[in-house]
Parts: sequence; C-alpha cells; structure tokens
Amino acid sequence: MSVKIGRLASVELNGNTICEIGSYTLSGYTVDTIDVTAFCDSAKDFIPGMVDPGEITISGNYDPSDTNGQVALEAAVEAGTEYGPDDVKFYLDGQCSGNGWYLTPKSPGVIIWTKSKAISFSASGVGTVEFTGKLSGGGLELLHD
Repeated sequence: MSVKIGRLASVELNGNTICEIGSYTLSGYTVDTIDVTAFCDSAKDFIPGMVDPGEITISGNYDPSDTNGQVALEAAVEAGTEYGPDDVKFYLDGQCSGNGWYLTPKSPGVIIWTKSKAISFSASGVGTVEFTGKLSGGGLELLHD
C-alpha cells in the first residue's frame, strides 16, 4: 500500500511555491440530482444532473512579504483572475521542491479564487491565512513533473 505524507506536499502558483502554506483541502465532487417524480409514482424519482467539481481551500501562516505567492493570490481574488492547467499545482509528494505528483485544473477547467485575506491572529500563536477557490469546468487531474 502506498500512502502520501502531508509534510511532503506544497502548493505552487505560476511556478512559485506559496510560502508558509501548511494545509490544503479539496471538497470533492458532487452531482446535482434532478427530481423527475411524476403523478402516480409511489416514491420520488431522480436522475443525475450536472457535476460540481467543488472548492479548494489552502491555509497556513500569514506571510505578507510573499509577493509571488500569498500577495499574488490576494491580487487574483480582487481581479477575478482565473487560473488554468499548471498555473496552480497542488503537490502530493513534491518535498517542497516542485517535483513529483500534483493536482491541477483539468483542461479546459479553471480555478476561480473567491476568498483571500482571511487572516487570524491570537496572542499565543502566529498569524494564519486562508484562501478559497472554486473549480469550474472540469475538476482536477493528477500529473507528474
């Protein structure tokens, strides 16, 4: 059995590792159900509808000096920028070096980044940040560098 160790993961934006990110979550695919129940049916009847490829959330330590990562992602949210295949890579085992297996939007799909600057501070810790993106048009595919 082969498993992936989380400490070897990373996230890249346009070829640059997004600094201080320590977690990413993929919400997973869901399928809409369409109600096709008719008169005289004894139970509700459904057919599968459209696939929703889900959302991606990344989080970690807040680093306002990471201009090619966190700051660039903040700007992408404000500008409504879409990122396509290989613009964003979610490494499974890249050992923070950008080599290995990764997930990226499947062509012609994109990630629309919808939330940034979700920053949190506490007196007993470091500042944290969270970003969220919506997958559109195709989900993710698994590739290797």
